[in-house]
Amino acid sequence: MGALAFVVLFGAAIVVYQPKAPRTDAVAAGAWRVLPAVDLTGRSEPSVVWTRKAMIIWGGEADAGVRGDGASFDLPSAKWTPLPPAPITPRRSHSAVWTGSKMVVYGGTGTSAPCPQICPLGDGAAYDTVSGTWRALAPAPLAPRSGHRAVWLQNRMVVWGGAGDGGGALADGASYDPETDSWAPLPPSPLEARAGHEAVATTHQMLVWGGSAEVANRNFTDGAVYTPASGSWTPMAAPPASLAGRDSFAAVWTGEQMLVWGGRSGACAPCFQSDGAAYDLRSDTWTPMAPSPLGGRAGTRAVWTGRDMLIWGGADTSAQADGALYNPVTDAWAGLVPGPLVARQHHAMTWTGNQLLIWGGLGAASKLADGAVLTPNAF
Repeated sequence: MGALAFVVLFGAAIVVYQPKAPRTDAVAAGAWRVLPAVDLTGRSEPSVVWTRKAMIIWGGEADAGVRGDGASFDLPSAKWTPLPPAPITPRRSHSAVWTGSKMVVYGGTGTSAPCPQICPLGDGAAYDTVSGTWRALAPAPLAPRSGHRAVWLQNRMVVWGGAGDGGGALADGASYDPETDSWAPLPPSPLEARAGHEAVATTHQMLVWGGSAEVANRNFTDGAVYTPASGSWTPMAAPPASLAGRDSFAAVWTGEQMLVWGGRSGACAPCFQSDGAAYDLRSDTWTPMAPSPLGGRAGTRAVWTGRDMLIWGGADTSAQADGALYNPVTDAWAGLVPGPLVARQHHAMTWTGNQLLIWGGLGAASKLADGAVLTPNAF
């Protein structure tokens, strides 16, 4: 709560609310416990989805190369179950969405028949949790890519951007309908080609912001909103001048706002950011966040808890093992209680509704195969 001040104006007392400065030294209490071991090679950049009962992990990059295996962690029983072999090649930097019954994987970087070396990939597959089976996706009307973003919007997976052959950034996208196993190209976007951006899905729209064109070493501060009903894109308002262009940052959708935080800016070769801002879709306006208790970093992960944006891990010149909660209503931060995991970046992280699950990632010297669950006291 803020302080109350009384001002006398023309003989009348007026109560003025003076907001209290946001605290960044508070610590949110909670309990950590280590996840049971799983028979998976340690890896970074695995895809992850939450099914409302289980966390499914697939793919990623191990110390010996890219992987094409995965496992499902059932939270009620605290047991891991290996996934059956997938009909696509091993990969990293791919995307995955949860449809309500299937995990749909697309793109990434790995090997394929026409490319025995590491190359961008343009195929995908869907894993059905009910039947426990995979099926390959129909060919996409897109060039192979990695570093793209995909969201589940209404009844389709929507893919946009990424990097193609030679690292060249891309500016196109498509939507995939798993019921008909068919693709439809997206209309042209007002955004320049990019990778390393972020995308979030509302009930009816997709918001895209930031990213970089690696070939030109450019970072972007612009974004756009895609509306499937009208098949149109709308540019987002420019953010505050203090919000530098960046990639590899964290972003969540709160139900009203897109929150972005952290990331890396190439102009500083590189410069790790510790600031963020909130974009309000209805008013098309940005609001800077209060200063964070975390140091600048990239490769972090974030989830929306229903009340707070929860950030954990990442790296600047070294990997980090701390995190924080940001409440957009109070514009206040609280640090997370320290956990049992070593520092890491590019890990799998998901929110169950009242708990945080973390697994894998890139540590100080190798890829990791351990994980933990955090239960904040407030949930």
